[in-house]
Amino acid sequence: LAYHHINQNNYICNHFMTTFCQVAYVKAYVQEVPWQRLHEDGVPHIHSFICVPDGTRFCEAEQCRNGPLIVFAGIKDLKLMKTTQSGFEGFYKNEHTTLPERHDRILCGEFFCKWSYGECKDFDFNCIWKKIRECILEAFAGPPDCGEYSPSYQKTVNCIQMLVLSRVPQVSSFLLMMFYFNNSEC
Repeated sequence: LAYHHINQNNYICNHFMTTFCQVAYVKAYVQEVPWQRLHEDGVPHIHSFICVPDGTRFCEAEQCRNGPLIVFAGIKDLKLMKTTQSGFEGFYKNEHTTLPERHDRILCGEFFCKWSYGECKDFDFNCIWKKIRECILEAFAGPPDCGEYSPSYQKTVNCIQMLVLSRVPQVSSFLLMMFYFNNSEC
């Protein structure tokens, strides 16, 4: 599906650049909405679906006249929570510091990730997207049988970025933002 989105974005950019001489810049954005068929007692509903937001996939392409096509992809609205093995410690303290260190807390947040492919080649975009999503989940949660401790959400974000960049060589840049929720919002 992502390959289709990227080809569609490429087609849109190419269409405007070749059809209209006054166009100097084109940007196309496509988003995949994760719908699943409703089931009742194991029986699939004939016509009803539910939106299952475990991260929304998107892709974006932009091009300047006489410039290369630049392709971005990403995940947004990915909400994750760990109920233990997350701390808030080791941070800089001064006379204005009011927050105490904590060695165990709930870490809950929403992720926005966007990456670029540099020179767009014949990549398997679906495989790359799945690998990046797996890296995010692995670095956030750790192994399923024991988890992994993180002293701060900043450390967690950094670990995710480092894991993606080390395992996915097709990615030339990677942006990750985590919007932290306090415990009452989880």
